[in-house]
Parts: sequence; structure tokens; C-alpha cells
Amino acid sequence: MAKGAVPADAGSLWLAALQHAVARASHDVKDALNGVSVNLEVVRSRASRPDAPASAVATFADAAAQQLERLSSLMDAVLALGRAERDPVDVGVTLRRIAALCGASSAAADSGVTVRDGSDGESRTRVSGDVVRLALAAPLLDAVVGVKGGPRAADVACDLTGEPDALVVRMYADRPIRMPSHVAATLRAAGVQWTEASHDLSLVFPRA
Repeated sequence: MAKGAVPADAGSLWLAALQHAVARASHDVKDALNGVSVNLEVVRSRASRPDAPASAVATFADAAAQQLERLSSLMDAVLALGRAERDPVDVGVTLRRIAALCGASSAAADSGVTVRDGSDGESRTRVSGDVVRLALAAPLLDAVVGVKGGPRAADVACDLTGEPDALVVRMYADRPIRMPSHVAATLRAAGVQWTEASHDLSLVFPRA
């Protein structure tokens, strides 16, 4: 960013990140829908036989239920992230939604996201919703998607911990995780801090 330039609007940057994540997750949605449809069709076909034992459909019914649970979790995240966030924002809830969305993809080259919440449920911050979402999504998307000719995709683990005056989200993988340069000035202006180590990035959000 040029010296003296005004940081970009967090809402606009978050919208761009959300569009990227939803476009990526659309593959997962289609796969899950197809999985439910195919398995339920097998259940319907086999269950229509008068002498068919329950064991003939159990495996397919279980598979359909698993796909439906996967789809429901993803759609819950999409619908929640598509709405305006209420203040004060819960970092733990937002992190789980962002992780579900950023980790959703059927592409073999892409990777996933896991979350461990050690905040004991007390994880609200005074930072605005769009800023929290942007701070979490921007580095995660870069890490799990990978860049042609650049860093490869990586599985990312996220740990949320609480300190007396702050909430810390540590993201780590088997390759470096960095905050994208195009969002850095906006996040700093909004009060978000972070540190980058060899293979991790630690975000610090002030408590509400």
C-alpha cells in the first residue's frame, strides 16, 4: 500500500473472501447432494423388494446420513456467514464457521481445516464482525487452496485460546502461513495484531 493511502474497507474485502470460499465450497455441496441422492435411490430400490433384509440397505442409508450431515454443516456455515454479525462477535463460533467453509472442497490438491477451542466459551471480541471474519478467512484460504507456481496447499490446524485481555487464534501447518498483504493494513487499522513464525500465524483479538 502506498504511503498515506487509506486502508481498504473491511466489508468489501470480506465479501471478496466469502465469494472465493463459497465458489470453492460449491464442489463439496454438489458432491454431498449427489451422494445423498445416489445412496437414497439405492435404499429405495432395495427396500421395495418384499424379501429384502434391513442389512441390504443399512450401509447406503448410513452413507446418505453422513453426506446429509456434511451438507447441513456446510450450509449452516454459509447461511450464518452470509448474514451481518452481531456485536460483540464470538471468535470461537466465527472460527468454526470459517473453518467449515474454507475446508470444504472436493479437489484432491486442496486441504482441510481443523479447530480446537480452548477458550471455555468466553471468546467475544470488540473487533467488528467483518474484520474478524476477514482476519480468519484470508490466511486460511491462502493456505488450503495453494497457489500455482507458489506455496502448495496444506492442512491447517487452528487453536483458540483465551488470555486475560485477548483471544489468540494460532494457525499452523507443515509450511509457512502468512497474512495476505492486501488485507494487512485494514486489519491493523481495526486493532487486529498477529505474529508470523516459521510454520504458524498467531492472530490476537482484544476481548470485548
